[in-house]
Formats: sequence, structure tokens, C-alpha cells
Amino acid sequence: MQTLTQTFPQPYVQQENSAYNETLLFLDIETTGFSPDLSAVFMIGCAFFEGEKMLMSQWLSDSLELHGEQEVLNAFSEWLLLRAASSEKLRLVTYNGENFDLPFLKKRYAQCQLSCPLDSLNLKTLDLYREFLPLKALWPVKNMKLKTMSSWIGHRPATAPEGRQLIKAYQQYIKIKDSETLNLLFLHNADDLRALAALLPVYNYICFFNGSYTVTSADCIEESLLFHLTPEVFLPAPLTFEACGCRIDINESEALLRVPIYERGLRYYYSDIKNYVYLPEEDYALHKSMAAYIDKSHWKKATRENCYTWFCPDDTFLNNPQRTKDYVQMIFRLFGFLR
Repeated sequence: MQTLTQTFPQPYVQQENSAYNETLLFLDIETTGFSPDLSAVFMIGCAFFEGEKMLMSQWLSDSLELHGEQEVLNAFSEWLLLRAASSEKLRLVTYNGENFDLPFLKKRYAQCQLSCPLDSLNLKTLDLYREFLPLKALWPVKNMKLKTMSSWIGHRPATAPEGRQLIKAYQQYIKIKDSETLNLLFLHNADDLRALAALLPVYNYICFFNGSYTVTSADCIEESLLFHLTPEVFLPAPLTFEACGCRIDINESEALLRVPIYERGLRYYYSDIKNYVYLPEEDYALHKSMAAYIDKSHWKKATRENCYTWFCPDDTFLNNPQRTKDYVQMIFRLFGFLR
């Protein structure tokens, strides 16, 4: 087994202004295929923060035989148990780990007849891919692959084998055991771990949309209502999103939410769309319980875009912080950004 321990600067030293207060353990595995029944784990990489440093440990199997994989799994178990002994609050951070890395590891531990520490420690997990997926329309990227997302946030990916080329590189290393290929294998895994750590502050956008902000003002400007929001978490990159006539522009220090004001006032959108119908002639949504008294030709099923009623944004609304924040949360729900 080949082992490598490295230290890197921690990306985004913003932990004092973030959404977590636990010891975060970053995990990424490399496998010889996608099926744990037919493939093996040939490398495991882990990392954690210590002050302003990121400490990384990697283990790579020197053999295609079962004992090579067992050595890697045992090394990971020892590392994980050591971390658990030094901290009571642990959270395992992955990217698509709930669908791939963690089930794959558990299966391989069983196949290798080893006790899986993931079961015995009952660790909390944070799958960043799963968390980011509901906000897919928000991210200014062509896809949600780890390297694509981390490149947007400023991480510069290393030049190393990817996908099938990585498996071929490992197979080549097994044959000739050359140091150049070994270094490329370690480089690929290390870069994935660093990309994962760089993406961590993106989770703060989820916290922001779920209420980690203050409405500092709500002003009627021309035909719009402009909400000024001050984030309570670190937001690492500017973002813009538009839907249903509304627009939000986000930067590190402020977010501006613009909502259109129509002749009839502001639209208030209902969340339980299935319980409403839309009346085109009246231009508002009505609860189904009332639709029984209206001819069916005068209404249709409500959608996200038309499931609303109207109200006037008077001073009692504009000067009430709780009401304005509730309205902003309603818009974020309309965007699809709330759980």
C-alpha cells in the first residue's frame, strides 16, 4: 500500500461566519468501476481542517488482489477512528457520496469481511451534491460535476487523469509501479478533495435562502418593490436569478430582490398549489373548496406561475420587518429554493 500525507492552505477561511460548528471530514474514493459487486476501492482520500490548514491523508492499493483493498479499507478505518476519538462532533462531507461513495464503501467492507466504521460510528453526513441539486437553476454552470462547480467558485483543477483514464492509469501503475503514474493518481484524488473543500461555502446560499439574512429596507421604486437583504453568512460569489417576473442579485455584502408591482398591487403566491384553481377572468387563485360554486368553464388548475392573490404594499407592510421577511421567504419558495 502507498500512503501520502499532505498539507494545503485552507480555502475560504470563513468558518466563523458559516453554517457549521462541527469537525468536518472530507472523503473521496477511487474505484475500478461503478458496481461494488464487480469493482474494488483502490484509493481513499480524506482531509480535515486544522486552523488555517487542510490536512490530507491518502491510501492507494499496490495490488489488484483482495488483500490490497483490505489494507486501504483498514487504513481508512484507523484514520476515522482516530478522528472520532479526538472530536465528539463529526460530519463526513462528500460530493454525491450518499449515492455512490458511502454505499460503495459499505459494500466493499462487507465483501472484504471487515467491520465498517461508517456503521459503528453512525456519522452525520453532508452530501454537497444532494444539497445543491434543488438549486440547480441558480448555479451559472453547464453541469453540476465537482470540477465544474468548484471551477466556478475559483478552484483551479489540476491536470490529472479523469474517469476511465484514471482507471487505465491505475492499471498501468499496477503493471510497472512507476512513480510518475503514482503521483498522477494521488494528484487526481487530492484535487477532488481540495475542490470539495472549496465548495463548502456554497452551502451558505442554502442557509441564506432559508432565512440567514436581514431585510434592511423595502422600497417602492417605479413599478417594483425593492428589498435590500443583508446576508448573515459568507456568500463566496455573485449570483443572479429571475423567475415569475422577480429578480435577485446577490453579492458578498448585499442581495437585492426586485418584485414587480402591478395595477392591483403585489402578488402573494400560495405554496399548496394542488388545493387551488385559477380564475383567468378575475386573475387570481381560489381555494378548491370555493370552486364548487363556480362553473368549471371559468377556472382551470392552478400552476406555480398563477397560484396567487393580490394585496396592497402599504406602509404597515413595508415598515414591518417580519411581514417583509415572510414575503421574501414566499418569493424564495416560489423560486424553488426552500425545502
